[in-house]
This record gives sequence, C-alpha cells and structure tokens, in this order.
Amino acid sequence: MPGPVVNGVRQAGAIGSVAPDSQEQEPMLPLVAEGSIRLILLCSGDVLMARLRHTTDRDGDHAYQLLRPRLVRSAADASHDAQPSWLLQPYLEGLTSQHNLVLFKGAVASVLEPDARLLQAYALETRQECPLEETPVERLKRAFQEFTETFEAHS
Repeated sequence: MPGPVVNGVRQAGAIGSVAPDSQEQEPMLPLVAEGSIRLILLCSGDVLMARLRHTTDRDGDHAYQLLRPRLVRSAADASHDAQPSWLLQPYLEGLTSQHNLVLFKGAVASVLEPDARLLQAYALETRQECPLEETPVERLKRAFQEFTETFEAHS
C-alpha cells in the first residue's frame, strides 16, 4: 500500500508521476568546465552531442564520460534548399534519471567537431556556456593578446 498523500504532494518517481523538468534543476556549466562539446558517432549509428571528458572504466581501459548528452536527429524539412535542421532530444529519457553516462571506447566510432549553429542550439538547451564562432583573424588576435599578457606577467 503506498504511503499517505500530504496536501496533494506525491513522491517524485512514483509510477505515473511526471518527473520534474530537468532543465530547471541543471546548473549552468561555465565555459571553462572540464571537457569540450563534441559530436559522438556511436557504432550503433546514433549521433550524440555532449560535453566529453576522457576517463577510464572499472578495468582501467579508456572510456568517455558524456555530460548532458543529446541525441541528434535530422528534422524533416519541406524545403530542400534551406540549411539542414536538427532536433536535439534527451538521450535515454524515461529509462534513467541519470544525466551523465560513461561510454566504453569500443562503443564510439568517431568524435567530431560540431557545426557552430548546432553547438549554439545544444548549449542553449543544456544550459552551458559555449564559445562564439570566431573568424581566423579574431582567433589570431585573441592568441596574440593571450601571448602578450603572459609575456608581460613574466617580466
């Protein structure tokens, strides 16, 4: 027999209850957080997008930790001339309450750099800061600025 209901409050996770919105609970991940946002092509053919950290499994073998993974699916678009659009869906939603997972190296076919627009959409959905797309000139200016700052600090 289930426990008593107090003032209409149900226990979270009870069968038939709706899980709280995970977007409200997740804190903002700063730009300097460990790992980098990548597209992960799995051997199964699925494409995930997540903040990727390198780790090891229980046996000490190389593995990947995925923070806030999202399944990337192509959106069916009527206009063929437009840029491809993508849908980001929570990965393993409804199967587990965990938001992070560890993948064994054998499950990963490739790790790729995401498109800037997809990166921005993922960062907004998962509450993470992400770098804005920079031109080569902007990257060169930033690198020169960082170099001069470190040079001046050592003087």
